[in-house]
Amino acid sequence: MPRDRGGATMLGTFEKARRVLDLYSPEQPEWGVSEVARHLGMPTSSAHLLLASLAHLGLLHRTLAGRYRLGFKLLALSQVLLANTPWRDVAQAQMRPLTERFGETVQLGVLDGGQFVTVASLGGRRADSLPPPGVGAALPAPASPGGRVLLAFRPPDVVEAALRQHADTSTEPEVLMAELARIRSQGYALEVGEHHADPCWVAAPIRNHNGEAIAALGVGLPVERCAVRAREVREAVTSAGERASALIGFTPLLTGEGRWVWTSEAGREELRSLPRRRGRSRPDSTDDPA
Repeated sequence: MPRDRGGATMLGTFEKARRVLDLYSPEQPEWGVSEVARHLGMPTSSAHLLLASLAHLGLLHRTLAGRYRLGFKLLALSQVLLANTPWRDVAQAQMRPLTERFGETVQLGVLDGGQFVTVASLGGRRADSLPPPGVGAALPAPASPGGRVLLAFRPPDVVEAALRQHADTSTEPEVLMAELARIRSQGYALEVGEHHADPCWVAAPIRNHNGEAIAALGVGLPVERCAVRAREVREAVTSAGERASALIGFTPLLTGEGRWVWTSEAGREELRSLPRRRGRSRPDSTDDPA
């Protein structure tokens, strides 16, 4: 089959544009041509053409000094995105009670490709609360509790693609697959840091009317408090996720079925429900310190 050189060239251009946009952050909201060329390892002339093209599209704005900031077209696009994610408001309504109850940092995130992206966060009220992730902050999905919660309910090819995308992380495929199976069974992810300064995160899924895990709600706290309150935080986070899921249409009790997960059979991906567990108690994770 002849190679589609035009398609490959266009894809390469989009990839370069993405790398430019990824440079922007609250710490460095403005970039010059030579800086972009140096950071991305491309000729200055190529960087100039790329930046000028993005400015022409409204994705960047060229200042009078010849430097580039993000363009207001991105703000308009973000409003379209938020208007078409009504579940975000529902989920955010579950975040405030968690912060008020525990005084800890709360995060709401989604899966975007192989990354776990923060769409909302609330800082804790304690002096040593974890800093809240900024909106748009992204982490490799296999290496973050929220990302693993969402990967646990995704088809195998999505998990494999995330692993390939972040092959430079320390996540071993066999270890990750075992962790995802445990998350599917217990309904939450728990990550406890190995050192005193490491954080502890508990994350649970939010599901839509189709049973798909579309977002993850998480609470982060210092590891020393996690050892004391892990069970309490875990139960509160999973309950908040279930309330948000119910409000956007997830009704497992309607059919008497349990959690919905993506399964693969004979090369076909489909949503199937796991059998409901008898009794009301939740299974404990072997790594739960409580």
